[in-house]
Amino acid sequence: MIENISERISGYVYRHNDRQHVSREVMKFALIGIILNTVTVILSLCIGLLDGKFSETCIALAAMAALRFLAGGHHLRSPILCIVVSTAAVTAVPFITISQPFIYGFTVVSVLLIWKYAPVDFKNKTRISEKSLGIMKYSGMLLVSSNLLIHSNILAVSWLIVALTLISLKGGDTHE
Repeated sequence: MIENISERISGYVYRHNDRQHVSREVMKFALIGIILNTVTVILSLCIGLLDGKFSETCIALAAMAALRFLAGGHHLRSPILCIVVSTAAVTAVPFITISQPFIYGFTVVSVLLIWKYAPVDFKNKTRISEKSLGIMKYSGMLLVSSNLLIHSNILAVSWLIVALTLISLKGGDTHE
């Protein structure tokens, strides 16, 4: 469904764009990402509003998006599955309560996973230099490490979820 919408929009734009400086495939890929992220954000915020955890959902959403931007992560096979799993993860975080030792543990494990596996899904797919990828990786580690000072339950759980997406599982896939 999302691929079809992206295909139609990219086809329309491509046919009506005289410059055609971007290929139809690249435009379709970008539109899929925009639609996925937009739908996930809107659904998450609506659910957060309905369940009375709006501000906590906003924090989880921002934390997960920031780390995903810096460290990357593996993708699910279908866009719809991605929306469902991402929305479920974001909206579940405010309901997960962990004790202080687990906040430290989740934070340290997340930093170690980023150190070992990040960046994921950037190499040979972007024009980001190796130096910049290294900066992004260590920025992600620094961001997550800040929770050793903040002691946030929401940040610890959010960042652990994202850090786990850095691990390649059999059957997992990356967008091409």
